[in-house]
Formats: sequence, C-alpha cells, structure tokens
Amino acid sequence: MATRSENSGTGETEPALEWFARWARDRPEAPYLISAAGPVDFAAAHEVIGGFVGGLQRAFAADSRIGVVMRSDPSHVLLAAAVPLAGMTLIPLPADGPEALRRQLAGLASVVAVADPRELESARPNFVTPHPSAVHSAVFTSGSTGTPRAVRLTWANLEASAASSAEHIGHRPDDRWLAVLPLHHVAGLSILWRSAREGSAVVLESGFEVTRVASLLAGGLVTVASFVSPMLERLADSGLDRAPGFRVGLVGGGPVSGRALSVGGMLLLPTYGMTETASQVATADPAHPRIDRLVVLKGAEISIGTESRIVVDGPMVSSGDLDAPDRSGPLVTGDVGRLHDGLLEVLGRADSVIVTGGENVMPERLERIIGALPGVGDVAVVGVPDERWGSVVAVAFTGDAEPADLEARVRESVARHEIPRQWMRVDVIPMIGIGKIDRRAVAKLFR
Repeated sequence: MATRSENSGTGETEPALEWFARWARDRPEAPYLISAAGPVDFAAAHEVIGGFVGGLQRAFAADSRIGVVMRSDPSHVLLAAAVPLAGMTLIPLPADGPEALRRQLAGLASVVAVADPRELESARPNFVTPHPSAVHSAVFTSGSTGTPRAVRLTWANLEASAASSAEHIGHRPDDRWLAVLPLHHVAGLSILWRSAREGSAVVLESGFEVTRVASLLAGGLVTVASFVSPMLERLADSGLDRAPGFRVGLVGGGPVSGRALSVGGMLLLPTYGMTETASQVATADPAHPRIDRLVVLKGAEISIGTESRIVVDGPMVSSGDLDAPDRSGPLVTGDVGRLHDGLLEVLGRADSVIVTGGENVMPERLERIIGALPGVGDVAVVGVPDERWGSVVAVAFTGDAEPADLEARVRESVARHEIPRQWMRVDVIPMIGIGKIDRRAVAKLFR
C-alpha cells in the first residue's frame, strides 16, 4: 500500500495514493467526470479539489468528520474527494432530503458537520499526504438487517479493493464507468475512487432512467458499468440489443437473474462484496462467467465450511465501525456459502434461511429459479408462520404469469421441502438499499 512513484524531473517521491495529483500531472486533459454539466478533466478536478481542501481547513478543525450529500454532480463529487485530502473523515450521505439525512446521522454518537460546496469558500490548500492506515471515509451500510452502520474505510482498504478489482476486470485509463448507483453506498462510491486510481472517467448520471441509460449504452459512450439485477431487467424490457464499446459490467446488491445477465450482448459479471470490504470480494471470471461461481479477488482470503458462514480476510477488510473499538481478525459475514475448487458460491443471507419441517431453504436460490421463468419480473421468497411446519415458503412476484403454472414449473427443479405453498402477484417488490429485498415488508404481505 505504501509504494511510491518517482516524480519526474524533481527526484522527489510521491505516494501512490495521491490519485488526483498524479493524473493532473501525467494526464491533465483526460476526463475524470462526464455529466450533463459537461466534462471535468483531471487538471480541473485537482484544482477544484485544492480549493475545497483549503476551504475545509479554514472552516473546520483538523480531524473533523465531514458529511457530504452525495449528489450526482461534479461539485459534490469533488468535495467528497477533498475531505480526506484535508485530513478529515468523509461521511457520504444520501441525497434523499432532510428526513433521510436526520435518520442517517441519528445513528452516530459523534458530531458530523455537513459541508455544502455552494457555501464553502475556496482557499489555499495544505494537502495532507495520505497514509495507508488513515481513515478515508465512514460509509453507511444499507441497513438491510437493521439500523445502518457507519463502517470505517482506510486508504489501504480502498487501495487494496480497487487494485484487485482493476486487475480482475482489466480497468484501463481509457475506460468510462457508468455511475447510476447511489453514490452514498459503497458500490456507487467505489466507482469514484477506482476511476480516480486508474485515471479513467466516470459517467455521472443523476439516477437510473432506463431510456437515458439505454441510449448511453447503445451510443457507445460507456465501457464499464455497475448495476443491480432489476436495472438490467428494465434494460431488457426497453429492447436494448447492443452496446458497442462496452467491455464489462459488475452486477451486485443481491440475487442476479439469468435474464438480467443476457441483456444487449454485454459481458456482465455477478459480484459479491459489502461495505466492510470496500465493495468487491469475489466476482465471476470474465473468461468463463457463471452466476453461481465467483473468483475470489487477489488479496482477499475466504474460509468456509461445507455450507456455512462466509469468512473474509485481507487488506480490504475494515477494522470496524465508526466510534467502535477496532475489530481484529477475519470478518465473519452474515452470508452463507461454499467453496468449489477455490470458487465461491454465495447461497444467501444466514438470517433469511427458511426452516420448514426441519429442512433449510435458501430464498435466493428459489428467487433465481423463479425469476428465470416466463412472465416473471421481480421475485421475493420468504418464510411465513405455519402451525404444522413451523414455516412454509411463500413467493411474491411481479409479472403476468399464473401462480399455478409457476408452481408446476418449480416442482420440476426443486426438492419437495422447497416447493412454495403460497403465491402472491404484486405490483412492486419492497426494496431496501440498492437491489436488496425488504424481506420483513414482503413477509407482512402474507399476514
């Protein structure tokens, strides 16, 4: 993590972590941000970041925790990049209005100052040299298992995750990475740092608008993208059939359907990761992509039993939550999986396992099977209480398929205890975070 590169012509050395300074010197006219407001090259980005660094240091004390509302516009992205370079901790916040901000900040014991780029006066900066062990940001989890937690991520965590991701997908300086995921979540935020590290461009979009995204893909602007499965299914519905110039896409956030992976002839790789590991841990092999076989990325170590909790270790693993004692040792995740010849199969969340008649059912497996059937859109599988069996399997789905037809098809490919006993067609599947099913809300539909 502490490797250094020669600063040409001066004999001085520069930390490899100073991404923006490096590209402002070596590729000043290369675009970093592409948005409706126009392109921002690395020279301009570094200049704006410098002004924000000085403004932050004038307005706030050293070591402050600075919240930035992560709007998808250049000024907010560059302010977020400036916070760690000012010697402060970045707290990425949702751009969903004041109530969402209050809920997020209510979970923190410490005071966070929220900075606005429109109110921050530019000043001469004193850039803080990044140290690998310094905290770069504290990123909130999605809250799918309760209250969102702010997870500490160091420069070393981000560097390790970005380096292994870049090696796996062949991230190049001429790439243009589409950013349609929320930027306050680790999956969206990581696009910004990975592109800064590689000297490539981010295509900033204010959200996922299917017609607009399909146009960008069909027009050849995008070479790399990050999606969740429902986004790809909507692209399939839009009729997208080609994406010239597109090299590779990452698909995460929850179960991935086979239909989602067949859009537009694009190479789409299911990926497994979490906030606590600065995003990616394992991703399908670009040469042999499979929905249920993921390659453990370089630097990560995964241990697992025949079928049990996934345990992750390596330099990308966070040392713990903000305001909590340092966590030592490997990270025991909340996910269940198994290893096959060094490849990881993620079976699902440990807390979503349905126990029916003493047998375990993984909802994610059924969701993949049902989601691939004709006439089915989104799918959520949950357990509902039953006096005889303890719980039975229940399915909520969108689409025009008939439940009786779906049940007949499912019986052909699952064990008897996995056969759903209740079916419900709904207009929309309740979600939490990005692409994650709100199973509590779905279960309430059957009561």
